[in-house]
Amino acid sequence: MDWLRTETGESRITSETELRSIIALMPHPLFIKNADSQIVMMNPACEALWGVRFADAAGTDGSGKLPPEQVLQFREHDRQAFASGQTRTDEVLVWNVSQREMRWLLVHKRPTYDHLGQPHLLIASCIDITGRKQKEAALEETLRQWQQLALQQLDATESQHRRIALGMQGDLAQSLLALKLDITLLHGRTATHQPLLHARAEQALTTLSSSIAAVREVINELHPATLELGLAAALEWQLQQHQGVPCSLRVLDDSAALTSQQTMALFHLTNAAIDYLSAQASALQLTLNLQRDLVTITISGDGAPAANTPTLNAMRERLAGLGGALAVTQSNGTTLTMTVSA
Repeated sequence: MDWLRTETGESRITSETELRSIIALMPHPLFIKNADSQIVMMNPACEALWGVRFADAAGTDGSGKLPPEQVLQFREHDRQAFASGQTRTDEVLVWNVSQREMRWLLVHKRPTYDHLGQPHLLIASCIDITGRKQKEAALEETLRQWQQLALQQLDATESQHRRIALGMQGDLAQSLLALKLDITLLHGRTATHQPLLHARAEQALTTLSSSIAAVREVINELHPATLELGLAAALEWQLQQHQGVPCSLRVLDDSAALTSQQTMALFHLTNAAIDYLSAQASALQLTLNLQRDLVTITISGDGAPAANTPTLNAMRERLAGLGGALAVTQSNGTTLTMTVSA
């Protein structure tokens, strides 16, 4: 009965039969291992959970009953529990021998030591959490599908914006410019002999100029024409139009071969990052490192906005859909770093 001794020598159970009776009455699966990870006691609830009888597992570490990789994992967990001196909790997959299926278990192990401080016993309990893990997996899959659908819808919207913008640029804008040219000619010819028509033509020119400017603004909102020249050119143009907080641009590399979809998405994401940092910054720095295999966009500001907001969460989701990630660092200001594999 030496394996039943505790490190304190306090009131101890000296009857193995008595201890087995106590453990057997416990409704939750319980088992005890020695310092060599050998099973020395197991109650019926644990036998049912593992699908193996104690008589068949006693004195073993599970070898011959459980898959070898699981036995190695359990022995490592036992070693770490003894090394920490604390209760260890793990979520592990265990092969149920009788049902011939994998089950998720939540295992708690409490190490004990002998009077010399050496590893003695592991007192452990386990709970079947297979149902919970299955629900978590189903929820994660539903969330993944929802995110994928949302990204597909966003991609479709951005593609539609590009088609509309290019169509407006090719048809409406050109038609307005042609009409303005005709009215300009009319305006010039009526200056002397037809003052009333000349005034109406001048009003029409003013209206046309405002309409053309509005159309160009809509086109640029939907899909700036400079996006066709690449991300660096589009962002340089955007910063020239930017009002408010000054933002300087540095291009380290511009060799990435991005698709139009990637270019558009990164353009909008960068603008969102600039708007986000502008709220609490007096100056911004935009750095583009558009390498062939990795695109890195860094936006730094001297302000300190919140590090976790709906804007940043939305950016993370969009970047994840592109196979990228967003990092936020705050030190003497705030820096947003977007990385995407090209």
